Amino acid sequence: MQHGKKIFRPSALLGVSGWAALALTVVAVSAVPAEAQRSGKLTPHRAVYGMFLAGTSSAQAPSAIRGVMSYEFRDKCDGWQTDTQVLLRTAHGSGPEVENVRIMKSWEAKDGRGFRFGFSETHGGRERARIKGAAVLDENGGVAEYTQPVPRRITLPPGTLFPAHHIAAMIKRAEAGGGHCGKVVFDGTADNEPYQVSAVIGALQKPEARRPELKKILRGAKSWKARLAYFPAAAAANTPEFALNIFYREDGIIERMLQDYGDYVVEARLNQIEMLPKDGCRVR
Repeated sequence: MQHGKKIFRPSALLGVSGWAALALTVVAVSAVPAEAQRSGKLTPHRAVYGMFLAGTSSAQAPSAIRGVMSYEFRDKCDGWQTDTQVLLRTAHGSGPEVENVRIMKSWEAKDGRGFRFGFSETHGGRERARIKGAAVLDENGGVAEYTQPVPRRITLPPGTLFPAHHIAAMIKRAEAGGGHCGKVVFDGTADNEPYQVSAVIGALQKPEARRPELKKILRGAKSWKARLAYFPAAAAANTPEFALNIFYREDGIIERMLQDYGDYVVEARLNQIEMLPKDGCRVR
């Protein structure tokens, strides 16, 4: 099983690694402590992204990629719940398309100290990967306990962030003028985690052109472009495992993302979005 190389995970950033980076990046900054919420108030939402091959640079690259990603983020009182599904069809040369389906579910505590994760992948109708576990953090670092594919424990270094807190740190850095934002991030979608994520955040961007149905929902908000490079934190490497270009707003919504694998680039573009009500905490 090849869990290390990720194909458009969420996040992002939520989760973000590959496709998960996108899924996990599109989260509410209200998932973090109040001092990190100064950059804006974000709300739970459901989004659908169209995915396609944006460019190639070698004969070994896929000849076609098309797909869709659905992402849902909900307020669950003391935590934030995400549910992501990605369907991709990939072809090489004149060969047939092969279908890849990835499903990720996670829960992150609002205080940033707890995280539960589940990830599964099928390729050509056969199960390729299944990951499940939980992680905890404190000021000295933390641990992640995997129950699938096999029971094991890994140590998380001090300063590790879960996905919602990572995007919050990026929004805060962008509001301060951009520049470099380097963090260790764990999202539970690969065997070689955590990742050292090196982000370079640019200046404010002009609003992207949108279809009329998106304009009604996505009103004016500050937005930035960022380049994120993902390095396995446990290995010394000069070349990232993969890189992302994201176009994200101060409300946490990503409108476009490009994932660069070296010899080809996959783009995800927001097609539909729906704001969801906050579940909040119900007094029993």
